[in-house]
Amino acid sequence: MIKVAIVGGSGYVGNILLKILLNHKYVDVKIVTSTSQQGKKVCEVFPEIDSELVLSKFNYKDINKMDVVFLAVPHGKAKSIVPKLKCKIIDITSDHRLTEIYGLPEIFGNKIRGSKFIANPGCYATACILSTYPIQDLIKYTVFDCISGYSGGGRIAKYDYQENIIAYKLSKHYQIKELSNILNFNFSFTPHIVNTFSGLMCTAHIFLKNKIKLTEIKNQYKKYYKNSFTKIIENIPSTKNDVVNTPYCNIGGFELDKNNQLVIVSVIDNLYKGAATQAIENMNLMFKLDHKEGLKHFSVKLSK
Repeated sequence: MIKVAIVGGSGYVGNILLKILLNHKYVDVKIVTSTSQQGKKVCEVFPEIDSELVLSKFNYKDINKMDVVFLAVPHGKAKSIVPKLKCKIIDITSDHRLTEIYGLPEIFGNKIRGSKFIANPGCYATACILSTYPIQDLIKYTVFDCISGYSGGGRIAKYDYQENIIAYKLSKHYQIKELSNILNFNFSFTPHIVNTFSGLMCTAHIFLKNKIKLTEIKNQYKKYYKNSFTKIIENIPSTKNDVVNTPYCNIGGFELDKNNQLVIVSVIDNLYKGAATQAIENMNLMFKLDHKEGLKHFSVKLSK
């Protein structure tokens, strides 16, 4: 059994990690830490989870006895934690995404397998990269127009999302560096938050270098994402009907206009594929398991 510690177990992502890992046949969750809910049982903090585990104070001595630790802490906190860790690490913060192995299994699965330190991708970056990577050599320029539910801001919201749509960090969002680190074409990226709890949509306006048939483009995507959690669909995907509460990324739309601009829509759940389930898939690969282990019970949902 893989002995697991979850640091930051009382947040949105920690909740999903617990739900899934407590039912993973190769995992034994030994430690769950929390600064805000310390001393309480998991079942007290999350009544839907049947677990008597007690949320504890962070302790290096105990955590270093584990096989792997998930760092589900606020951005900026992992950097100070990591240097003294001796077990395998899955960092869900943004702290190490430019320096460690980037945990996007569809693209970097071979590097992730057997590795010791994985930086889990950001939610926006996940949707943007998956929507363009298979054809990136054909792309001249892309505009990523992204919309996310407010849970991406964590339990402490900074804005009033009620009956509101918010654009923020119009050209300086921290995940732009992730995108630049992976993609080989120029792009612009603007994020928006809407008054829905979870779900993320990326509409990619792709300016191609040369003319190419839509069938060829779709075939490239289908071939690249075969046997993965990224599914290519014919229609335009939506978050609620396709991916919320699942580990999937659905990509569809695929419309080409007279100006040789390709429009593709990708959708994920920002807390699942954009964080927790992607982290679990990375753990599976780190320990050389089937990458879908513990996640196979999620069914594919398709827009109608």
